[in-house]
Amino acid sequence: MKKIIIALSLVLTFFSCQESFLDIPPATGLTNDKLVDLSAMRGLINGAYSLTRGGQGVPYCGESSLYATAMVRDVVVRNNTNFPQFFDHLVANDLGMFVRAYRILNGLNTIAEKDLSVMEGTDAQRQAVLGDMHFLRALIYFDLNNYFELPSTGYSVPLLLKPLGVDEKVSCSKIVDVRDAIEKDIEQARLNFKNNVSGVSNYQAATALAARIYFFHRKYDKAYAMADEVIKTGNFILEADVMKPFTPPGSSRENIFSFKFNAGDNANPRPTSNLRNAYQPNEATGSLSLNPDGVLSKLMKADPKDARWGFYTEKPGITYINGKYSSDQMDMIYIRLAEMYLTRAESNIMNNNTVGQQDVDDINKLRSRANPATVLTFIPVKNAALDTLYNDRTKELAIELGDHYLNTRRLQKGIVKTAKEGGGIKPYSQYADLLAFPFPLNEINIHKLTRKP
Repeated sequence: MKKIIIALSLVLTFFSCQESFLDIPPATGLTNDKLVDLSAMRGLINGAYSLTRGGQGVPYCGESSLYATAMVRDVVVRNNTNFPQFFDHLVANDLGMFVRAYRILNGLNTIAEKDLSVMEGTDAQRQAVLGDMHFLRALIYFDLNNYFELPSTGYSVPLLLKPLGVDEKVSCSKIVDVRDAIEKDIEQARLNFKNNVSGVSNYQAATALAARIYFFHRKYDKAYAMADEVIKTGNFILEADVMKPFTPPGSSRENIFSFKFNAGDNANPRPTSNLRNAYQPNEATGSLSLNPDGVLSKLMKADPKDARWGFYTEKPGITYINGKYSSDQMDMIYIRLAEMYLTRAESNIMNNNTVGQQDVDDINKLRSRANPATVLTFIPVKNAALDTLYNDRTKELAIELGDHYLNTRRLQKGIVKTAKEGGGIKPYSQYADLLAFPFPLNEINIHKLTRKP
């Protein structure tokens, strides 16, 4: 076992995924004996956010989003050797996101073990640091669990909530335990951010993330409560133009939380740089375009008057999804109000087993701006309403942080087959385990990681 050195650096550097996530380089600027005040704690928070949004390496959240669109086959792959494995559900052991995630978590767990109450500063400053720590840890584990959980065995990634000691090895945790830790973290973030305390994140962002977490954890009563709370604050607005939230730099009031673009990131990947490069409308350099056989393509083509077609560029034989990331000089939008309306409506229906007028109103808020001719003028039965929400969510949140991928798995719907697979629909039972990302080989060799205990 290689020596473990905790990541204490303000300057977080990206390393090859062939290195272990525990092979952290010596700290730059901060060493353990200097982590004794709130400014050092804030430095660790800023470093963790920096690595999540891009920092010195590949933007963490953008990476998983790109993989997800190929996994659910919303896109076809061109000019890129990395993505075909995701489209074909034959993922190799070369995912750098696993290593990056645990480097982010190492810094956050360093804060978690410190006693901030003895550090000089105000209560609000302490609460802001703790709020950000719990918020980002919930976000990272939610992302990891979604992509690495193995449904057939019930096991997921290692759950680490404190820094590791020298020679300490890790093992995989149960999905239910990881989910429980995620929910505890996001609730603790909400608690720390109460009373107008803000760090990089804030109470409303944490509540919106809680709505997303509970929704995909199928805890619909809590998902409804969180989404309803965010909507009723009145702090966010639903833009009249569907494209307005994605107009650079992404500062629309529809956007609840974003990873911010920094003009000083000239030499580093920016939050949307990978997304912009993948979806750009250029046959020679763009990596991904709309799969004409996929669910998303068929839904969009069924309603040519849908204003969300403005995000797409059509050329002979190719449809590009470029409008949401038209520039690499913009924020990467993580949660926006449109998702909260969709989440509130579906959670309410699932929780009450019936459809009410508020659910129809929530659906119509998005339909009326996308295509007013499609607004519902009656209260549909439950199954029809759920089908409507699945279709509307697929179109509204297309290529945003893998939402369609996650939603397809939540509902255990089929995925379109490739020509090699014979066409038709690939049922959930055939693809569920294939979509579980593999661990890097180096981590397997060091820790003997397995999700089949």
